[in-house]
Amino acid sequence: MESFLKDLRYGIRMLLKKPGFTLVAVLTLAIGIGANTAIFSVIDAILIRPLPFPDSDRMVLAYTKTSRVPQQFVSYPDFQDWREQSRSFEQMSAFATQSVNLTGEDEPARVRGGFVSENFLRLVGVEPEAGRGFLPGEDLPGAERVVVVNHELWQARYGGDPSFVGRKLTLNGEVFTVAGVMPRGFRFPLDEVEVWIPFSNYLNLSMDRKTPTTGVVGRLKSGVSLEQARAELDTIASALSAKYPDTNADRGVYIARLQEVLVEGIRPALLILLGAVGLVLLIACANVGNLLLARTVGRQKEIAVRSAVGATRARIARQFLTETMLLSAVGGAAGLLVGLWGLDLLTAISPASLIPDPAMIELNGTVLGFTTGISLLTGLAFGLAPAIRFSRPNLVESLNEGGRSSGENLNNSRVRKALVVSQVALAMVVLIASGLTVRSLIKVLKVDPGFNPSNLLTMEYRIPRTKYPEAAHQWNFHKQVVERVKSLPGVRSASVVLALPFSGNAGSTEFVLPDRAEPAPGSELRSQMNRADKDFFETMGIPLLKGRAFTDQDDAASPPVVVINQTMARQFWPDDDPLGKQVRLSDPKITATVIGVVGDVKQGELDDKSVPQIYAAYSQAPFIFATLVVRTDSDPMNMAGAVRGSVWSVDKDQPVWKVRTQQSLLDGSVGQRRFVATLLGLFSGIALLLAAVGVYGVITYSVNQRTHEIGIRMALGARPAAILGMVMRQGMLMIFAGLAIGLAASFLLTRYLSSLLFAVSPTDATTFAGIAGLLALVALFACYIPARRATRVDPIMALKYE
Repeated sequence: MESFLKDLRYGIRMLLKKPGFTLVAVLTLAIGIGANTAIFSVIDAILIRPLPFPDSDRMVLAYTKTSRVPQQFVSYPDFQDWREQSRSFEQMSAFATQSVNLTGEDEPARVRGGFVSENFLRLVGVEPEAGRGFLPGEDLPGAERVVVVNHELWQARYGGDPSFVGRKLTLNGEVFTVAGVMPRGFRFPLDEVEVWIPFSNYLNLSMDRKTPTTGVVGRLKSGVSLEQARAELDTIASALSAKYPDTNADRGVYIARLQEVLVEGIRPALLILLGAVGLVLLIACANVGNLLLARTVGRQKEIAVRSAVGATRARIARQFLTETMLLSAVGGAAGLLVGLWGLDLLTAISPASLIPDPAMIELNGTVLGFTTGISLLTGLAFGLAPAIRFSRPNLVESLNEGGRSSGENLNNSRVRKALVVSQVALAMVVLIASGLTVRSLIKVLKVDPGFNPSNLLTMEYRIPRTKYPEAAHQWNFHKQVVERVKSLPGVRSASVVLALPFSGNAGSTEFVLPDRAEPAPGSELRSQMNRADKDFFETMGIPLLKGRAFTDQDDAASPPVVVINQTMARQFWPDDDPLGKQVRLSDPKITATVIGVVGDVKQGELDDKSVPQIYAAYSQAPFIFATLVVRTDSDPMNMAGAVRGSVWSVDKDQPVWKVRTQQSLLDGSVGQRRFVATLLGLFSGIALLLAAVGVYGVITYSVNQRTHEIGIRMALGARPAAILGMVMRQGMLMIFAGLAIGLAASFLLTRYLSSLLFAVSPTDATTFAGIAGLLALVALFACYIPARRATRVDPIMALKYE
């Protein structure tokens, strides 16, 4: 310990003696370690840390699947059979989310409802903070209506009223009794639920086995594997297929752990970002390693003296490692501060789909352990080479005053050049990854969504079926809302639609073409399904290509009509006119005539392939849910209050929510792509800078070491151009070697980017060539500066060097 403390004090003095070197090394390490710390914090919160439930690894989600649909909800009767017949599950619960209207108070509000079986809270293992959970039988039809409220809603809307349990709440026009309040911070990760309601109150509940309305959450019994549960449910599904061939044919089971389902769309992006910051850290290590080698060359005489007076090789190596570990510790501490700043940046620019709750991202013990670990590893990474290389000095050469004590031998030069080559190669990989994702983002942003998103205000509402039980009442409400919004100054047009593009709302339906043979069970035709009023296509700016749109004459008393998109027309009537053709739909259950063809609209993502889409007339197939779409003359959000007031003028108890612009929805659909591209662009900029600094540092050091040689050459008549070429050739060899290795590595590694790319190949030649050219230009410029300085060496001063 005494020797260690001496080494530590001496190391501190040596670092303080060269403040410039120390500052550059610490900043370089801080950037690399800080970036890794920030990204790992996100990965720890999303991919590593278990969900905040007891034995969360035993919680699973179960879905049905068919040969054409890999994953979908379960019909409620199927869920009941699964729950009754399975033996692999400790508990199984139905689960669905849907917004509900909270009325009967000062102002109507929309809250997010979670409809669950009575055992749901016991399944997740969380008890209410106040009151109780659901009792057996409370999820059956006709049972007393009870609700469990989350802590945040209780505090925000009711001020934490201690007498809240037992209070009456009016939800969707029905009176519920508050049974309990959930603990602070409780959040089921599938949705931001504010009120938990028994499943029998779910508006979309259907007892038809053909209608998939139910999500299924299960907890495996202790010791039961996922494969065992999957095999058991597959057996049950096969029996149901045999028993109910009309509805369950070709229907299997998809089951996965809850946490895996939550991260399956995020994992690739996060792992790619972690790989990128890992490469940045390696570049930083190579940079600091080069700095240390250059610094240690100047200490050869000191090392030789220590060795001559009896210091062993192990003692000298320990001194070097103490200094490098001290440097890495300071760099790690600074990196922790950079990581804290990086976390703020990440949470600020990340889309909600990636980090739904910023509070979950924190510098906890796991992250601190990670930062400590990479700090120690980086210290070893850049400290071992000088420790091993210089712990056994050549005493005669090092102590010879007139020798090459200040020079650098061939081995050291090779190590430094190898480090530069590796920096260029690693920077090449990061830059190409960034270039591919940026190009992909640009391609996505150029995709035509099929409508004009500018100046479009949108908001959603759901009218209570208890208040508007008949289809005619529902359509009358929607119609009155649209008419009153149209009368507002500054409104160009207004309409209602069931599923607004990019809102997360989408539906599909099976359909039959009556003039063709009936499809076999399990091979029914399927199309995206929507319901819109007569002004929807005009309001959205969707082009009408053929026929007509809906009119006032398309009402409940007239024959059903539909409008289809261009893809459906081309797919099913490639050589015929689709107008006048009949289509029989399963939802809504109508046989309708095609009256028009409109352009394709991207419904979920900009990179989605165009699929058949059918629009039914809202006036002929009303529904309790609707999205109001308003095209305005100016900033749409300035009209939000007036439009909301128009809804309330029809029904003062009708809440509206998700008040936003269509442009914001469009921007949000590419949020994850933009996030990844932004971070990779940032990391590639850091990598490019570090690589350029590495090249500059090595060439500058080489020029300084060769000052005497350059002076002699110039004294013998060498022209500045020849000196410039000599130094540039040295740098170009390293740069082009690094580019070649980097191109090969990128060719092998970029295939892992495939899931993040759109209309861009992972081996896109344009990107590879452009990035190689950019990196070569920057690196050559970094070579040129010291090479240009070499041409200005004064031969007389250089010859005095000896």
